Amino acid sequence: MILLTTLGCSDKITVKGTVKFSDGEPLTKGEVFFGNAAGTHQYYGAIKPDGSFSLGGLKDGEGIPAGKYSVWLVRVNLTEYGTDERGRGWVNETIIMDPKFEQPQTSGLSFDIDKAADIEITVERPPAARGRR
Repeated sequence: MILLTTLGCSDKITVKGTVKFSDGEPLTKGEVFFGNAAGTHQYYGAIKPDGSFSLGGLKDGEGIPAGKYSVWLVRVNLTEYGTDERGRGWVNETIIMDPKFEQPQTSGLSFDIDKAADIEITVERPPAARGRR
């Protein structure tokens, strides 16, 4: 659930909320991006281990102007780095969210943000991981 309130005499709205999978488990890392309809501004918030976030422009939590936004999430996957016995580096990435949510064109997420908005962001696991935990 995202709570919206007006900040003093500013024209920005504080947007806080949580991101969850369709089964109710919180998404525990990554960033939420809101891009305005004109494509000229993007606002983001880091996802905390409990799934919560707060949106801003140059910094988390500074708020965003009212308007219609496309929404997508990035840096969600679990990535491990290491070195094998020969000194060669390796990367292991575990995909935990359906990749369609990583692009504004494919996420299917868009919201009108205003003083009275009350929205929820729900994402899905990747097709191969659905039903597994």
